Amino acid sequence: MKLLNRRRITMSITLPALHHVGIVVADVEAAALDHERRWGVTAGPIVDLSFSQALLSGVPTDVSARYRFIDTGASQIELIEPTSQPSPYDELLSVGGVHHLAYFVDRIDVYLDHLRGLGEEVEVAFDASVADGTRFVYLKGLAHEPAIELIETRAAG
Repeated sequence: MKLLNRRRITMSITLPALHHVGIVVADVEAAALDHERRWGVTAGPIVDLSFSQALLSGVPTDVSARYRFIDTGASQIELIEPTSQPSPYDELLSVGGVHHLAYFVDRIDVYLDHLRGLGEEVEVAFDASVADGTRFVYLKGLAHEPAIELIETRAAG
């Protein structure tokens, strides 16, 4: 009888279509005007959000930022202006740049468990929820620098 090589077999999980690219900027209004002028796009409204006791590298922290989305057709650009420190955007605050690639998923924890099952050391750099129950996390070290944002929208019950 031949012995099979016993490896841990996990179910494959794929990422859905890219929803948006998050970019840290010093001023969301000025950045949106630049995009509108250069590319003929229209930016959505500015949204100020506060995350009370969000987990920033595992530590409960009050975080706030100003956000503005620009629809580019197949995906969106999220402009992010941090309005508090510390924040998950601090490392890009002085220079600006791409912070994350964002994907909507059914259940964040299924993706985290999948990655851990593959032997990945998953660093959840930020874990927060907004008032409607939407949860999002930033995962570091998985995409050769920009964070991966997983967004889970809770169904109304």
